[in-house]
Amino acid sequence: MSWYPLGHGDRSLINEPVFAKLAEKYGKSSAQIILRWHTQMGFAVIPGSKNIDHIRDNLDIMDFRLTDEEMAEIAKLNKGVRYYTRTDEALAGFASWRPQFER
Repeated sequence: MSWYPLGHGDRSLINEPVFAKLAEKYGKSSAQIILRWHTQMGFAVIPGSKNIDHIRDNLDIMDFRLTDEEMAEIAKLNKGVRYYTRTDEALAGFASWRPQFER
């Protein structure tokens, strides 16, 4: 599962040259290239946004496929940075959360 796949909007991640190059090649945004990489890796992707245009763009990643070479090139970017670390307290909160349908 890929939480915060866009690094909370981390500009140093989104502005990596490899994403710009691939975005131009495929007619997509860098964010869409990142999301497609995660999806092709087999991860469930959970990008967050309240902006309807960003939500639409986040879903518009299934009309192209990155090559094996492109996937490997992106994988080399691993800088060991985590944007989300689950704690036991957070897990307990997720497990006990219930939606409030009526207020």
